[in-house]
Amino acid sequence: MPDPTDPAPEAPRREVRFKDREFERDNPPVQGVDAAPAFDVRDLLELANKAPKAPPADSPLPPSIAPPATNDVHAILRANLERERERGLYEVAMGKRRPSRRKRDYWALLIGLNALLVAFAFVIGLNVVTAVYTFSGIILITIGLTWIMWFIMDDY
Repeated sequence: MPDPTDPAPEAPRREVRFKDREFERDNPPVQGVDAAPAFDVRDLLELANKAPKAPPADSPLPPSIAPPATNDVHAILRANLERERERGLYEVAMGKRRPSRRKRDYWALLIGLNALLVAFAFVIGLNVVTAVYTFSGIILITIGLTWIMWFIMDDY
């Protein structure tokens, strides 16, 4: 029988390692006739530094096309602009401006709201407190309405 005072035997340590890399190939490797030949970077450098040879006269390649004599983008754009102006694309007829209703609405709201505050103060009873609150309300409404109508809103 084992002695209860003895410590429990340790379990052997488990060894942990990374698994081998596995890659999925989408395209099978090319072999045979279509396989690209192996090359060395030094060979490419040597080919890049050589002077180009003139193609033989019986070469099947067509002669290169010469670039146009004038390849100025700004000149092309100026010519396009002149053609569009001749067609009248930039002529805009300015109609008569419609009168704005903003001034009329501003004065109607300002007089109406302030008159409503003054009438409310008289209905409650005119004393120092209602006079101060009415005067403060008139100032607040006037400043707020002016800010909204002339600085926030656009002309309509």
